[in-house]
Amino acid sequence: MRIQDITLTNFRLYKGTNKISFPEDVDGKNIYLISGENGFGKTTFLHSLLWCLYGRLMAEIDDTARKEISNCGGYPSFLISNLNNNVRQYVESIGIDTLARIKRSGYTPNDEDIQSNAIYSIAISFTDISIPSIPCQTITIIRSYDFIKQSDNIEVLIDGLKNELAQSIGNDVFINDFLLNKDIARFFFFDSERIVALAETNTAEDRRRLASAYNEVLGVKKYEDLKHNLEALRLKFRKRTSDVESRNKLSALLDRQDILQSDLQNIAEGIAEREKTMETLRQRDKEFQERLLREGQGMTIDEYERQRLVLQKTRETDANIKEKMRGFIEFAPFAIVGELMTRTMEEIKKDYNAAKAAQNIANQNLLLDEIYVKLLKQLVPLTGTNGYKLPKAIREVLDSYKEEDLQHEPLLDVNRDEYNESQSIYSNLTTTYRVEFEHLADDYKKNKQMMSRVQQKLSSMQANESDEIIKQIRTEKSEIEKQIKKLEEEIRSLFTQQGSVSQNLNACKKQISEMSKKVSLDDSDVKKDALANELIENLDTFLRNLKEEKKVSLERRLKGIMNKLMHKEDFIGNVKVDVQEDGLDIVLYTPDGKVIRKETLSKGEQQLYATSLLKALVDESGIEFPVFIDSPLQKFDKSHSSKIITEFYPSISKQVVLFPLLHKELTEDELGIMMPLVKSAYLIKNEVDHSYFKQVQVDKLMND
Repeated sequence: MRIQDITLTNFRLYKGTNKISFPEDVDGKNIYLISGENGFGKTTFLHSLLWCLYGRLMAEIDDTARKEISNCGGYPSFLISNLNNNVRQYVESIGIDTLARIKRSGYTPNDEDIQSNAIYSIAISFTDISIPSIPCQTITIIRSYDFIKQSDNIEVLIDGLKNELAQSIGNDVFINDFLLNKDIARFFFFDSERIVALAETNTAEDRRRLASAYNEVLGVKKYEDLKHNLEALRLKFRKRTSDVESRNKLSALLDRQDILQSDLQNIAEGIAEREKTMETLRQRDKEFQERLLREGQGMTIDEYERQRLVLQKTRETDANIKEKMRGFIEFAPFAIVGELMTRTMEEIKKDYNAAKAAQNIANQNLLLDEIYVKLLKQLVPLTGTNGYKLPKAIREVLDSYKEEDLQHEPLLDVNRDEYNESQSIYSNLTTTYRVEFEHLADDYKKNKQMMSRVQQKLSSMQANESDEIIKQIRTEKSEIEKQIKKLEEEIRSLFTQQGSVSQNLNACKKQISEMSKKVSLDDSDVKKDALANELIENLDTFLRNLKEEKKVSLERRLKGIMNKLMHKEDFIGNVKVDVQEDGLDIVLYTPDGKVIRKETLSKGEQQLYATSLLKALVDESGIEFPVFIDSPLQKFDKSHSSKIITEFYPSISKQVVLFPLLHKELTEDELGIMMPLVKSAYLIKNEVDHSYFKQVQVDKLMND
């Protein structure tokens, strides 16, 4: 399966219709580049794909999308905010009567221009699809939102026509079941800077999340669901037994189980409802805070909002730059003592070469001695003086080829691995490190100055021009904060109740299991129950074997991929996938059996580990779906970047779409290595109020 084209219409920065096509890979080129400056719309483009495929469920796939929806005040507000600003101004300028008529009765033929501007949409066309039950050439997913009617819509077109199967089961279910399950989507849409979080297993929640992803990707969950359905069927047989006493006891336990499950659901809904209310109150609290600032100098809402957005953006940039600088800090001590580092490398090289030469001389002399001994054993015994002269002559000839041991006392005694690692560090420090660090430091300084100016400007706006108004605002704000505090206490109490009910539910389930063994079945259900039990036992055996098989296969794949991508020979000696009831953990070992703590790995190595895990899981899943990678090659050194380009990208999927920031996340040298694998390239251009796609020649990408 591959994507043929993607069309964005009036979605955020992308005003009008913006289409990007992905020509078929017929010459071994499976990489497609889409690049643009920060703020031009790379992340927006990725989020548009998630929204098109999963709608409100996109928050379960991408943390950034979840935070954005939360910041907007919920999914409905998020939908409203997605319409392009210029188009929104046009729609909002339409008369109130016209808007009310359209909301009430819909569009007329005369409203064609209004309708085209009021609706934004994302369309994704897939081809090379293999769905046994649905033979087809293309599948097109179109998700749209009507800003005036405030309604969203999803269409699934198969070979350009609506499909009865998709409509009968629901378009969202069709996408989830036949194209890509939402729980697996995170493996195909990922940010290289954030995927490390996927592989972290420091807490029980981390292990549960990884186990859930593991079961979904490897297809284990489907068989577990089938087992649960069979178990429910066996309970159904027992509920209609003629053994009245046993039936009543079992029914009472099942009723209690239903009540407890209902209680759990009600508690969960209560928590969700309060969290939603609290989110709304926090938004209002934020608005009151903004009003306090605005009232200070009577500034307009637009002026204040612009300054607030600038401050938010500079803070985000500040956090990103600091995160990037952490990667440079590892090498900072070496860079600070640059001249000493150079002399040290010269000494390391001299000592290493001298040690090699001394070893070569020793080996050569030892070989000559062995040759002499073997020749003596082969000589025919001679009499007289010849018997003495011949061995002596051989000894003299062989000794003439011997060399004297070098008299060099090494200052730094390093082995081959230490020498190679030192060379790698020194090469990085003397090439890209200084330029990139200076560029990053300059960006940090400029952004810090901008942030300071905006903060001062916002702070200066807090004058007391209208004391009574400010007093009223503060009173209302204080009341909202009290409501928020009360909701927080209620949520904590509900979480406590949730834990207690969960314990009771588990105890009830055990009682049901024990009672089920004692209930006698009616004759008509005995054979059915026996068959269901046999199937459950077979499924148990199958699941154990499947999990073990997948576990061993994943261990082997992960070890092979990591050692292949890392420039350290045999860095990983062994990998153990520990599957438990409450989660999953992955343990790495050195060749000598020592545990490698993931937190001790460098940032680049941590990212390489997470990337390797992603590839191993994708390979194990057997799912063919395009892979989208934002911020590629972040934190990788030159050696790692080269291996990622030549060995990871060509094999992770038949279609790989990268979103690099040129000159930072993708250098000219890296593009040169990647070029034989790149099918097409696009730049995201921006013209003040909107962005658009421009196709460019791959070799002109850096200069266009």
